[in-house]
Amino acid sequence: MFAFKRNLIYLTKAPLLNYVAQRFLKTATRDISKGNVIEYKDRHFIVTKVDSHFTGRGVSTTKFELKDAITGQKLVERVKPNDSFEVVTIKEKNYNFLYSDGNILHLLNMDTYEELEIESDKLDGGEKSLKLLDDNMNLTVAFIESEGDNQPVTIRLPLMYAYTVISDTPKIGHSTKGPAQKVIEIKGGIQVQVPEFVNVGEKIFITLNDLKYHKRA
Repeated sequence: MFAFKRNLIYLTKAPLLNYVAQRFLKTATRDISKGNVIEYKDRHFIVTKVDSHFTGRGVSTTKFELKDAITGQKLVERVKPNDSFEVVTIKEKNYNFLYSDGNILHLLNMDTYEELEIESDKLDGGEKSLKLLDDNMNLTVAFIESEGDNQPVTIRLPLMYAYTVISDTPKIGHSTKGPAQKVIEIKGGIQVQVPEFVNVGEKIFITLNDLKYHKRA
């Protein structure tokens, strides 16, 4: 579980959405999407995947993959088209990454200088995202506010970040549509394909959702 120490919070360079968690009318199955937080079986679940399809008779079926916002327990539920759920809106706050201690991440709110300790399994993207964490990286933490208690749900990396090129390999080919490419390595042993002109020691921006080269820093 998480614990507060001196007061902690979370940041990201993605657009900051400052809305407080609150209750709304029921939302139909067809309007539920990945990333929503729903109330189900008297608990809060993050919708991690929505799989909808039609049968041969034209009847739609939907499967939700859910993750308990507190315990991390995972469920797979098949729901009916006429089912509805209470979607809970969240409040997002910006934090800086300080360090990790085992499976606990230590974050800092640069406005209030409050610290937050939060389990690493709340990091969106799992092991890949853990490898991408860097000192003072801006992160976004999503909270559910219930009866005055802040309840962290997920941690999100920024959309893009600048990393130092640690090593590279020979070019992997040439395309008439662009410069020759090669593979470089950044922290965590992560490999990225980049233009041949990128050199070891340079900083480059990487889009973190797909690990694509964007530009030199």
